Amino acid sequence: MPILKTTLGGIALAASIALAGCSATVTPPDTSMPPPVDCGAEALAGKTGQPVIGSTAQDVRVGGEPINAAGTVRVITPGMAVTQDFRADRLNLEVDASGNLVRAYCS
Repeated sequence: MPILKTTLGGIALAASIALAGCSATVTPPDTSMPPPVDCGAEALAGKTGQPVIGSTAQDVRVGGEPINAAGTVRVITPGMAVTQDFRADRLNLEVDASGNLVRAYCS
């Protein structure tokens, strides 16, 4: 009987050592969000009602001043059909029938 207890104890000890070697340190996935892209809309917050002239990032002026856009610029006129695809770097300038800025937003 003492041999059986010693053998079972040895097996249990060996199994616990082997299983301890199987445990791995799991690194949690990176859940941080990338910083938001500034398309330039925030800089135009106080320009509502100002005239918008031009149609590309290189030539658009709001209130007579050039804009600082990170990506593409889209001037949206009343009734204009636009795509619904999302692009964080695209600056949308929504204008009224007179060409004045109604809203600036990223999408």
